[in-house]
Amino acid sequence: MSESVPSSPIVRLLKTLSFLPFSWVRGLGRLVGFWGLRFDRRTRKAIDQNLALCLPEMDKEQRMRIRNSRLRHIGQTFAEMSHVWTKPAEDILAMCREGKGSESFRNAVAAEGGVIVLAPHIGNWEIMNIYINSIRPLTAMYRPSKDPSLDAFILAARERSGSVLVPTDRRGVLQTVKTLKSDGVVGMLPDQVPGQGSGEFAPFFGHQAYTMTLASQLARKTGASVFVVGALQTSKGFEIVSVEVDEDFYSEDIKTSVKGLNASVERLVRVRPEQYQWEYKRFKLQPDGALSLYKEHTS
Repeated sequence: MSESVPSSPIVRLLKTLSFLPFSWVRGLGRLVGFWGLRFDRRTRKAIDQNLALCLPEMDKEQRMRIRNSRLRHIGQTFAEMSHVWTKPAEDILAMCREGKGSESFRNAVAAEGGVIVLAPHIGNWEIMNIYINSIRPLTAMYRPSKDPSLDAFILAARERSGSVLVPTDRRGVLQTVKTLKSDGVVGMLPDQVPGQGSGEFAPFFGHQAYTMTLASQLARKTGASVFVVGALQTSKGFEIVSVEVDEDFYSEDIKTSVKGLNASVERLVRVRPEQYQWEYKRFKLQPDGALSLYKEHTS
């Protein structure tokens, strides 16, 4: 980190936590997440709304259990970054085991040919950065943090494990195309609302969600293999899992393709729903004329 950038409280906290054993850090994070965020009405309400929208087959008590577990996981994930972003890669990899679908994913990354890795916000997605780079260098699109100190800290951590970071603009897109055509590996977060003009509406858990089209365009343009993966949190560390990409993703029709993308992400979320980022308002943008799902929906 540049000496000209003062260390922020978040960076100082993460560095302090890095001196504690990983199990202690996790436990502390879960404790603070539950008891701290349960009084954060905004976060709690967003989780409750999203769970009611996306998992209506569950009763209120079941969704409440998932919400409370999610609060713990938010705190746990933040605390884990103190080790994930500071410790040697081999120490982090020692806590990972390969689970369902990971063998075909690892083989694809290890072989020749372009690979697009779609890593939703489930479990600890930063683990995928270290895991993939242990096999082959990863190129990932990166949107800078508003906190200069935290931004420098995260950049250094990701580059330390071997990642090549490119901006989320035209220059970055051109770099990802070049990487894939050169048989490289590109990582993307597929479950955030993209900028206007960079997405299409497609169903996600039965509701319209504005969804990125870039992954579909890159796959069609380069012929790269595509995997939806996650590093799920377990009692002893992390489990690398990969779900089969929905066949609609490979459609020439962009609307059908993004529908397949969301179906693939949904399939992974259902594996461990309590570890997904339900606090994020995935449906905040709706088609013209549609009512806001968050203003109109009550859980």
